[in-house]
Amino acid sequence: MTTPNPDDSSASSGRPNRSEIADLAAALVSIPTENPPGNERACAEFVVEWFAERGIDARLVEKPDPDRAQAVAWVGDDPTGERAATPAGERADSAVAESARSPADGRAPDATNPAATTLVLNGHLDVVPAGDRDQWSHDPFAGTIEDGRLYGRGSADMKTNLALGMLTLRDLAPAFESGDLDGSLVFHAAMGEETGHAGTQTFIEEGYGGDLAVVLEPTDFRVGTSAKGVATYRIGVAGSASHASRPDQGTNAIDAARPVFDAVDDYDATLRERADPLVGQAYATVTEFEAGTDSNMGVIPERAEFLLDRRVLPDEEYEDVEAEVEALLANVEQETRSESNGGVETDLSLVQYYAAAGIDADHPLAERFRDLSVARANAPAEPWGLEAATDAREFVAAGTPAIIWGPGELAQAHTVDESVDLDDAALGLDMLKEAVEGVLSDS
Repeated sequence: MTTPNPDDSSASSGRPNRSEIADLAAALVSIPTENPPGNERACAEFVVEWFAERGIDARLVEKPDPDRAQAVAWVGDDPTGERAATPAGERADSAVAESARSPADGRAPDATNPAATTLVLNGHLDVVPAGDRDQWSHDPFAGTIEDGRLYGRGSADMKTNLALGMLTLRDLAPAFESGDLDGSLVFHAAMGEETGHAGTQTFIEEGYGGDLAVVLEPTDFRVGTSAKGVATYRIGVAGSASHASRPDQGTNAIDAARPVFDAVDDYDATLRERADPLVGQAYATVTEFEAGTDSNMGVIPERAEFLLDRRVLPDEEYEDVEAEVEALLANVEQETRSESNGGVETDLSLVQYYAAAGIDADHPLAERFRDLSVARANAPAEPWGLEAATDAREFVAAGTPAIIWGPGELAQAHTVDESVDLDDAALGLDMLKEAVEGVLSDS
């Protein structure tokens, strides 16, 4: 995307300072937060200290895992309803906010409704593992800036957008102090998003959920109003061990898995006939396979395991998805039962589940950001949804309308040499502040 090139020295003009964005985003990238294993605490502490140094209320939240703390900050009213903030860096032990600000049917309050006074900017601290660092042209945790781009793991997904959220709170704080803006603006730096942990869910449970939310994923300024979910299953296939010199004495679990894979292929073909107009098709994909790795090389494996990734559409219920996978395995067992080896035996366990989520494509929050993105960033005007799962689902499940939006290309996420265009980031900060001011001024 071609965007204006902000003048790095123009902070006094109200335009974003690109070098400041780059420095903060690079500092966040340089704190490794690979998940797994999940080591977000150091980055969360950096975020809290950054806000504290600027006189902005911030806390470490040590739920759901004290070893993987996350950070929350706000300007304006304390979103939990407490009269005074806990000092920055201390855990918020009380979660007494009234969470039922949205209508009972879970639909969004209009952006001009006086009840819509708390807006959340949500991002996640964790990044996927960098993998083989020799494949990278730049150290994935050096925060290298070259030719107008920031390189590193998490630069696009999503530490640059974390930086934009932090700078938005800082820059709008004076408007809350003067009374020009009412309500509150809340910032989340959540743990565990990449692996479905309850980081954002915990923020909501602790009273930091708000009335409206913007999940700051790299969408190249498109406004996502829905996203697929995903159910990941571990499926085991039984065999019986024998010496590889006498393979017929046992049952090779790898061979036993073949009809299961055939059934998955047929299931995937059926799923591809289902589609949502915004997020696309449903899928079933094998993403990992393991057999014989815990034994001697000369032994026929007695067990095989694989991961099944099932992408879930917004109108699908988890119970139905699980029933389909269970039926798939039951059919394979039934169809192979007459075989001389007794047929295939399987077992199934859920590894993780992200719910699909969606709000009306013409929701006022979506329309505000969409109009701004069309005008300022030449983004497409058509309604859109994400094929990947995001923490927007946690807000929608709690009755808080949420959109998914931000600068940066989703295609850069999880890639070798991940990077983000810093001109886009600067434009994104300018747009984010304009949109936030508009939402809160109208509330």
